[in-house]
Formats: sequence, C-alpha cells, structure tokens
Amino acid sequence: MRDIVDSTKAFEPWMKRRTDVSGRLLEQKHGRMAEGAFPFLRAAFYRWVEQWPKVCRRLASRDEDVVLVVGDLHVENFGIWRDSRGHHIWGINDFDEACELPFTSDLVRLATSVALAAEQQKVKTSPRRFCTWLLEGYRTGLRREGEAFHVRQHDVLRRLTKGTAEKPGKFWKKKLDAKALRHADLPKGLESMFRASFPPAATLAFHEQRNPGGLGSLGRRRYTAVVTDSRDGVHDAREAKALVPSARYWIGDQRNMPSQTATLLQHAIRVPDPHFQVHDKWLIRQLAPDVAKIELPKNADDPRLPLVPDMLRFMGSETANIHIGSRSPKELGQQLGRLDRVIGKEWLVRATEDMVAATHSDFKRWRKYWKNHDA
Repeated sequence: MRDIVDSTKAFEPWMKRRTDVSGRLLEQKHGRMAEGAFPFLRAAFYRWVEQWPKVCRRLASRDEDVVLVVGDLHVENFGIWRDSRGHHIWGINDFDEACELPFTSDLVRLATSVALAAEQQKVKTSPRRFCTWLLEGYRTGLRREGEAFHVRQHDVLRRLTKGTAEKPGKFWKKKLDAKALRHADLPKGLESMFRASFPPAATLAFHEQRNPGGLGSLGRRRYTAVVTDSRDGVHDAREAKALVPSARYWIGDQRNMPSQTATLLQHAIRVPDPHFQVHDKWLIRQLAPDVAKIELPKNADDPRLPLVPDMLRFMGSETANIHIGSRSPKELGQQLGRLDRVIGKEWLVRATEDMVAATHSDFKRWRKYWKNHDA
C-alpha cells in the first residue's frame, strides 16, 4: 500500500476538483498533522478509509454491518447547540464525512481517538477499559432505541459543559477577524443560503474567515454572515463551510456520489439545531459563544477526569443514535452479538490497538516528510 505522503498527494487533487481550496490553509493543515498522532488522526480521514480495510480486514469485509456512519468520528467531534426552544443539546456536531461503512468503523475510530488523545494528554488508560465504556454506552443507546441528550437532564453533562462557553468579547473578536467581502464576492448562491437563515429584514455583512477552526476540513473556504445592527457586543451570525462528498467515495472511485450528510441527519435520533442547513455544496450553522465543544481533560490532574467513563458511555450511546437511522436497534444488537461469537469479545480492543499502531506509523512518516519539506 502507498504511504501517507502519496495518499495525501492523491487525495487533495480529488478534493480540489470539488471545492475551492486555500493553499495557505492547506499548508497550515499539513503542519498541524505533524504536531502529534491525535491531530493527525483528526485531519486525515482520507487515510483512515484507505487503512481500514487492510488493517481491520475482518471487520471491514462484513457487508452485513454497513450503515450510514459519521465517518470522521473522534472524541472532539462532540459539542453542544441550542434547539428551537433555546435548550442546550449535546451530541455529535460534525457530519462532513457521512458515508456507508460498517458501523464498527465509527466505534473503532472513536476508540482510537480516545487512545491517542489520552496519550497526548499523558493520561494513563488502556483500550480494554475505555472500549468497555464505549460499548456499554452503545448497547444502552440500542436498548433505549435512541435517546437525545438534553444537557439539563444529565448531571455529568452539566458538569462537563460548565465553563465551556467562551467570553463573548474574545469569541467575536476571533470569529469576526476576517476579510470583508462585497455581496458579489461570495460564491454563487451563498448569499441566498445565508439570508434564508436570518429574519427577512436583517441587514448582513459578509466575511471570509482567515483562520477557521477544525482540522479535517481545514483548507476549504469558510464564510461568515453577521447582522450589522448588533447591540452590546451580542451578534447574530452564521458560518458557511464548503461541503464535499466523503473521502470514502474517493477511495472507492465513486466519482458522482453526493455528500450523505443531509441523508444521515434526516434519519438519526437527535434534537435538531434549527440553524443547521445542508445545501449541495455548503453547510450553514450558527456561530455563538455558547455553541461549543466539550474539551477533554487536559492532564492527569484535571478535576473532570473522574467524569470520563460516563462521558465515553454517552459518546457510545450518541453513536448508536446515528446508526439507528440505518438499522433497527434490534438488528444492530444482533450484529454485535455475532461479532462477539465470530471474531471474539475483544474485537474492539484488538481493532483499536491495530489502528493506533497504523496511525502512529503514518504519523511518523508524515512528520519526517514535513520536517524535510519545511526545512
């Protein structure tokens, strides 16, 4: 199999044919991929879909397990949003790579991200422990036939989300530090998409983001629309992110496959974000200081560390909420039982260890390449 450098050089032209890409931001992404194995994993789903069928051959070959999956699932792909009544909801908040894969891919990728994130934060754990927590949560989600997570109903989520909202002044300074655009400078059709997300009389200003967040989509253009008559530092704003089909369709040479993001969201068990819109080539979502991710414990002394087992159980259960959109809870539970019998009860532990090793190998090769490239 080709190495990560050749894989990247093959994938990026495919992506560029589907959306406008910033060369400066793509270089920034390459540099961040060299910072550690965890950011590398987050940034390179295209490599995951290339490695998965070779490293986890028995799991990947089980066509009977195929559902619509998140694809690029990892521990920092969870956050909070406000529903139509203003209540905070917690769950998966990024579906750019939605595609058809065995449901086990999401579980293995999530577990792999736990291992790499813990390693990055110097927190000692073992795959057997956290895989048990993730599977307990997944089975609970299946048993309850799906359950959306209202933050106010769960003490652990209230404690985890406490203090995650950014200070408004700092948040808006960062988000609105962008290149001002005329209406005519926006990509075709984007102004109409933005306006559909605001009250009809809103007067909007448009910007192109200079330093957008995220890693997997870093390099793709992002734009901001903000109501110009904001008061007291409170803004009403939306972000548009370029949407391309999942890298799964690159590796499968399925050139005409559209993004599956909207299809997945239509069927998953969740309380929708009323501002989240999926268009043909764009995602529109709200920008607000309290619409944020829940960060993992930063080190072994973080007071939130005892909450991690419950947090991972919730992540497992939320993953089930997505998969239930493609297959009934009963069927998915039966598939789990077959995996235990056919491959062994520690299939998730072994697959996670194998993908962690593959990711480390790729990361080391990429870091060496990047250091030579950057010299």
